[in-house]
Amino acid sequence: MNDIQNRADIELLVNSFYEKVHKDFDLAPVFVMPETEWDRHITRVVNFWENWLFQTGSYNGGMMWVHLQANQKHGLTTERFERWLSLWFITADTLFEGPRAEFVKSKALEIGQIMNAKMNNNS
Repeated sequence: MNDIQNRADIELLVNSFYEKVHKDFDLAPVFVMPETEWDRHITRVVNFWENWLFQTGSYNGGMMWVHLQANQKHGLTTERFERWLSLWFITADTLFEGPRAEFVKSKALEIGQIMNAKMNNNS
């Protein structure tokens, strides 16, 4: 198994992850949106990870406000963050191995912990 090498690998990771999310009873409702909004979401997520892994400059802007809106609508509980992270880790481990694959897991954990603390008053 190879490590994450390029944008195509990131697209595979992100799309495979969201296939799992859409099948998850608890997480799927959080990600229901019109197709154009969904396409924009996927592009932003891919850009986010591409920028972290390869310093492309393809991502700008913050992510917190979108998640705060989702929290108001769906309640992004600690359990949902844990499930999201579990699916992310499973997807990454299924597709890739190496330093970049480990990085996307550790960075997701770090971001998830920060967001969960802010949204669930665990700070």
